[in-house]
Amino acid sequence: MRKTTVLFFVTCALAVQALPWLPLQAQTLDTLAELDAIFAPFHNQMPGVAVAVSIDGRVIYNRAYGLANLEYNVPNTPQTLFEAGSVSKQFVAAGILLLAKEGKLTLHDDVRTYVPELPDYGTPVTLDMLLSHTSGLKDWGALYSLTGWPRTTRVYTQELGWDIIFKQKSLNFPPGTLYSYSNSNYMMLVLVLERVSGLTLAQFTEKYFFEPLNMEHTLWRDNHLAVVPGRATAYRGQDGRFLLNMPFEDLHGPGGLLTTTSDLLRWNRLHESLEILGEEFATNRIIARKTTNGQDIGYAAGHTIGTLNGYREVAHSGSTGGYRAWLAWYPQKRLSVVLLSNYAEFAPVVCGRRIASLFLEEDASAKVPAAAESQQASVHQVAEVHAETPPELSDYAGTYYSTEVDTRYVVLVEEGTLKVGRKAGDEFELSHRTGDRFTSENNGEYTFERDRRGKVTGFKVSVMRAQDVPFYRLIH
Repeated sequence: MRKTTVLFFVTCALAVQALPWLPLQAQTLDTLAELDAIFAPFHNQMPGVAVAVSIDGRVIYNRAYGLANLEYNVPNTPQTLFEAGSVSKQFVAAGILLLAKEGKLTLHDDVRTYVPELPDYGTPVTLDMLLSHTSGLKDWGALYSLTGWPRTTRVYTQELGWDIIFKQKSLNFPPGTLYSYSNSNYMMLVLVLERVSGLTLAQFTEKYFFEPLNMEHTLWRDNHLAVVPGRATAYRGQDGRFLLNMPFEDLHGPGGLLTTTSDLLRWNRLHESLEILGEEFATNRIIARKTTNGQDIGYAAGHTIGTLNGYREVAHSGSTGGYRAWLAWYPQKRLSVVLLSNYAEFAPVVCGRRIASLFLEEDASAKVPAAAESQQASVHQVAEVHAETPPELSDYAGTYYSTEVDTRYVVLVEEGTLKVGRKAGDEFELSHRTGDRFTSENNGEYTFERDRRGKVTGFKVSVMRAQDVPFYRLIH
């Protein structure tokens, strides 16, 4: 399996680089054959990928490779359903824009108008801040990782997602001032959409998007136990073999869309039609937002906005469990590229852009903005290492509790090392950085706090997408 993985990435790179940069009218069957060559490493003994390309509304490529199910040797086909990960956000965003078009809300509304359970942070968090990941809301999955139960280790529901968001007494940053990707934003938007429309997300999207656009094979994974005919099973590679890697959660909206390459091509046609959203909101959907200080963040309403070879790129990637996805639109060429995979090691953004480049004349002077390069980037500061006398570790020993993640940590000193245990049953070490700051491997950065007498009273922990989550020392 390892050899196959390496071969795939090498082939993906070299096969595309070997092709000429040809405009559509010069494309030949040989060019499409080269597309086949890119995905040839996905043989009939491994998970794979479905690929579709359309230009000017005409589907010129729609094929699938590898297996949808390894246990029964079921092949992937263009009709196979995959989970689209964060590509799902486009549907939630479009729903909010449609409600704005109908005058049922405005993008400048405070989210607490519709979700009063969310704490008052002093400065309003607007719906547009949620759409653009500039709200400062801490990511629900990152917060649950602090409990010792990260995503994929237990079943998470909509209610559990909303509950931990409502418990947060602070934000990662003042609303509107920075960009930090957080799935909590789209959890709040789902709640707004459902309360304003009176419909569930599934009902709303079926009525206003799936049915009008003839997306007959698209639905939401709102019950992870449901049997879905034609769905590919997701896998990851480990130690030369494949393991199941399914998203066992009912939480949906930020992710959870089950769909096909053909249906996503139909969805991308919304970029060319004003029928559903109208001109104002169809345009708003793909206009990159700015922070309050005027910085362009390269993100719109569920889309990254950048350039590829000098052409405007409107896109989004997706990653949930072992599913991977990429959906891109290049308006100047009316080019759509769709990639859906059931293999965790597949790199959809890299391969998607290389496929798109086959149909876009190269402009060496064009560069992709950093924000568009990875729309899931987040604000996270890592402590620098300083050589100094280590503190008295016994100062930090004790039991700590956080109301915001409802979790208890026990900090112990063992063999000259700080160790942390939590109710999930796992244990990890803290390494000293500087002063009262410590770090861990994959469990965040810790800053302990003291009172006026110098006694440690608690700490704040920061992980990717969730900053300064407070824990308080329990007094016995």
